Amino acid sequence: MTLALDLVRYGPAMPDRFPEITSVEQFIRLRLSEDPAERDRSAWAAMPMPVWDELVREHPDMRFWAAHNRSCPPEVLAELVKDDAWHVRGRVASRRNCPAELLEKLANDPHDAVRNTVATHQRSPRSTVLRLTDDPWAVIAEAARTRIANWPQTAPNETGTDKPDTAPVSYQLEPNHQGPAQARFGPGPLRLRRRAVPLGPQASYGPE
Repeated sequence: MTLALDLVRYGPAMPDRFPEITSVEQFIRLRLSEDPAERDRSAWAAMPMPVWDELVREHPDMRFWAAHNRSCPPEVLAELVKDDAWHVRGRVASRRNCPAELLEKLANDPHDAVRNTVATHQRSPRSTVLRLTDDPWAVIAEAARTRIANWPQTAPNETGTDKPDTAPVSYQLEPNHQGPAQARFGPGPLRLRRRAVPLGPQASYGPE
């Protein structure tokens, strides 16, 4: 489900429309549900910090879906960028509101798809994107050079979020929402989707 469709379906204050999830067991039940409305709740609803801690610590198969939750706190995201699974790190990087300091760390990620997401992310600091202009994968280096070439003269916090849309190539993760089996074990056979990514404030980095 895209951000645009979510906005149509639920409105702009979506997390407030879902009751808080109060236990790890409840989160897992909602994530594994065959009811799309329950899976949507697992993707939007807030949780108390002890629930987040237990979920990430005790259920590694749920870490992708923890990163996918739009209410995931920054301190939890900071733990998830250390995950051994590249698709978990990639989901953190693809969040529209990913903190700039995490994008800086992920610019050194061993997986090409994660680094490419950082190169095209609207919140990546200029210094981070500049480093990626020398990336060994030509696709990433090209995307980073395009961003630097179109960087605003003045941009708050070194990010280019006030730049009008341009479109470097990006290869982005596509989570699979097709059923409870994929919900438990992550997005299933992962693939990268080639797309043009706008650099301005209208840019979308997957469902957020």
